[in-house]
Amino acid sequence: MRGQILLPQASARHWDQKREVTLARAVAALRAGAGTIAIAYEAAVLIHGGSLRRFEPDVDVLLSYRPRVSATALPQVIYGGTLARRVPRGERIPLERAERLGRRVQLRRHYREDLREHDIVTFNGVPVTSLARTLTDCLLDLPPADALVAGDSLLRVHCRPDRWRSRDTNVLWQELVADVEGRLSSYRHRNGRVRAQNLLKLLSPWAESPGESELRRILLGAGFPMPDLQHRVVAENNEYFLDLAWPDIMLDVEFDGALKYAGDDVVFQEGIRQDRLKRSGWRVVRFKTPALREPDRIVREVLDASPEGRTWVLRPRAWMNAMSPLP
Repeated sequence: MRGQILLPQASARHWDQKREVTLARAVAALRAGAGTIAIAYEAAVLIHGGSLRRFEPDVDVLLSYRPRVSATALPQVIYGGTLARRVPRGERIPLERAERLGRRVQLRRHYREDLREHDIVTFNGVPVTSLARTLTDCLLDLPPADALVAGDSLLRVHCRPDRWRSRDTNVLWQELVADVEGRLSSYRHRNGRVRAQNLLKLLSPWAESPGESELRRILLGAGFPMPDLQHRVVAENNEYFLDLAWPDIMLDVEFDGALKYAGDDVVFQEGIRQDRLKRSGWRVVRFKTPALREPDRIVREVLDASPEGRTWVLRPRAWMNAMSPLP
């Protein structure tokens, strides 16, 4: 936005820079547009402390009037260098080895007549849709794959899940779900309402990362039954929590994100953990981030890891496979 300046604080990691630029774009749009009342959708998820399926989403704001122009293209940004930098208009410039060209992002403006009294909250002076309103909007209007990741993360922010106090977590979980269910039910003739209600039932605060949410979404979309998240087991007198578990057949599916193995000692301990689980009868399948781009491979490997004689009755949820393209 013209007249708005970003003083970069993020590291050289492109995902940190994209998050910072997204927040800066949202705040700039809020300040630059008369009648702009709040930041919404994916930028609101980030402000609440949540996570997204893609690092550089479009930016959405709510207006107090009906806009003549509902969407405006924002300048592309180059990420991954010492500083994120804008792509000069009409120019093609060479990228350094560590740099990546950001996606073409839009500023989208919305007028909403259905805002409730407490639908707008303030974070450090920045008005943003409330957590329940943000979750409702994402379920209704984002592609299901994106909405599931955002929804899991908002539940995680709200519930602050504690493995040792799961009852407290579940109470907060059900309270938020009931609030959002009531909101969705009020949209009797709204496109996407039924899909949003179905997706709400599949969200969980126990997903610990966007990658874990995406892995679960792939399996649910293929028709697998809902797994237990952070399922507690005892193997050789050691207590462990499994990412995605089907206890009836002792199958554990683990997501190994880029940050999960930060050092050799962590890798060594994870190997011990897996050996203990296997000796206790568990079948363990692991996936890393690149595998998320190969959903057919994930489904095939989980089926292959199932116990002999177990036949899955898969009921595909094809509606869950709609998504925004990853960069």
